Amino acid sequence: MKDHETPNDKLNRLRKENEEKKKKLIEEHGAFFSDMTNENALPLDIESQFLDNIMAFENAYQSAQRTTLYDFLEKPYFRKVEELTDDEVTEALNSIIKLLNDHQVCLDTICEVDDRELYRFIIEELLFENKDDMHIPGMISHYIYEDFHPNHEYDIQHHSYDFLSSYLDKESDYYTTFMTGEAEKEDWHKHFRQAFSSFNLNNFTISELEFDTEKAKVQFDCDFTGMVEGSPDKFSFVGAGEMELLYMWDFWCVNSLKLPKSTVV
Repeated sequence: MKDHETPNDKLNRLRKENEEKKKKLIEEHGAFFSDMTNENALPLDIESQFLDNIMAFENAYQSAQRTTLYDFLEKPYFRKVEELTDDEVTEALNSIIKLLNDHQVCLDTICEVDDRELYRFIIEELLFENKDDMHIPGMISHYIYEDFHPNHEYDIQHHSYDFLSSYLDKESDYYTTFMTGEAEKEDWHKHFRQAFSSFNLNNFTISELEFDTEKAKVQFDCDFTGMVEGSPDKFSFVGAGEMELLYMWDFWCVNSLKLPKSTVV
């Protein structure tokens, strides 16, 4: 019947089938589907495949047992890291990455990690992580090295820049998500920001960074301008600044900020 249906008939069939699939997902698995406008709606054939994938995942998840990644990989043998030369470590790492990929497991790093350390991490830590014992075509179990071993220097540098660039963006108040709860309750960040109608960030460079596992101090040089609505003057902020961050909830949060004084240009 499907071979002889018109394009209109096919669309109507897919639409009806997709509604039935959604109803089944809602009733059996508590799924929620938001209403989408025609502009944002998926093509019906793609939506059908998407719903099939969700149903396959939910069915597999319901019956899946918990296992270790080592057992999931069928208990492969690996040489100890201290037994390998540098060349052998790289070769062994490539082999284990391929084995992970063949079993729909992906390991990424945000920063550069030495081959020896990455191999050690996999065979001594990652392989003993628990996961659901299920195989679904097209679905990947994704791990990130820094979730286990955070790179604090990298995170502090990027959170500092992200905070300042977001703070100087008057289109939203998203910058508060980078702050500690105590700092967010204070007024210092509101008064300065409200005094200007817009900002333009030209440069942000970290000159010095000190940190331990609980707090960090960031010395930086910045260059940005602030504009006041209805005034032709521009206020230039060029020079050294300072930011203090606290490590809370596995995240570096801004607790205070000092900016250079302004000059009128």
